[in-house]
Amino acid sequence: MQKQNKTALVLLGVNLVTIILLGSLNSTIGQQGVFLYLPALFFLPGVLYLDNSRGIPLAFVTGLLIDQQIETPFGFHAFALSFFHLIGSNWVRGVNYRRDFVTLSLQLPANLLVFVLWFVWIKLFDNGQMQWTLGRWFIDLIASTLVLVPLALWMPRFAESALGIFHLIPEGREEAR
Repeated sequence: MQKQNKTALVLLGVNLVTIILLGSLNSTIGQQGVFLYLPALFFLPGVLYLDNSRGIPLAFVTGLLIDQQIETPFGFHAFALSFFHLIGSNWVRGVNYRRDFVTLSLQLPANLLVFVLWFVWIKLFDNGQMQWTLGRWFIDLIASTLVLVPLALWMPRFAESALGIFHLIPEGREEAR
């Protein structure tokens, strides 16, 4: 049990580092009018290494960090990532999650769904503060999807490396590679 708690803390650190790096990247490329929106990166490490009693709080806290980073309604990403953690944990238990296609087939639709929901939320409830046109939304969606593919393959490896530093990789995972 204590090992799972340590794993959750390490994965929170992995998510936080990734959020900071993504925020820095968006600061730079945002000057060219592109915004990378990649919330689907952040629920998979919890799905792969944690049970639901620790994975859902990890997804929730990570979602709150994303909400703060990109100034979305507080809780929007927290609930979305928690929902995808639940779906992902059931999905991963039923398939060979070590195949890259499986993780991508989960993360790409999740990212698209949250992308669409956030755009609809902005159009319905934002008081004109955020000017996100449909054309710019499509450009951001395409750019985000193109960047999500390599990052979705990298993120579980990054999480596994971080867990390896602290000797927290679950039994049998070393042989699965």
